[in-house]
Amino acid sequence: MRHARLPTMFLAASYLGITLACATSPPRKGDENGSRFGDLVINSDQIDAQHAPNAWELLRVLVPRYTYVEDRSGRAVSIHGHRGRSSISLAASEAPLVVVDGARLSSVDVLQQMATDAIDRIELRGGSRGTSVEGTGASAGVIYIHTRSGS
Repeated sequence: MRHARLPTMFLAASYLGITLACATSPPRKGDENGSRFGDLVINSDQIDAQHAPNAWELLRVLVPRYTYVEDRSGRAVSIHGHRGRSSISLAASEAPLVVVDGARLSSVDVLQQMATDAIDRIELRGGSRGTSVEGTGASAGVIYIHTRSGS
């Protein structure tokens, strides 16, 4: 009888130990910018240091979590998230939502026309946190671009 209960008690103790260790663990690297939950804030100093000609090129360099697709002439076509093999993908669920000063972009080619010196900061929200703010259309995440003029 005792031997049958021992593994159960051990698993409970192990589970409790893991839970406590996670609750008291020190912040992971990158947490100072909010990247713990798939979020990231790129400030104006980081933007200026890149010397990118436009917002499209800036995102390609600073946010490698997405794939940036262009047509043969080099015009921006779409942005896609990276998903694992076992992920379920619905139509248009792999494209992050792009929001510039509160307005959702219907086409990402606008990013090639946006100069980087006009950008104040860029905020990225991961899938689950993006959907909590923007709804189910943001399951691949949200890219918020805040301009210096705010328009």
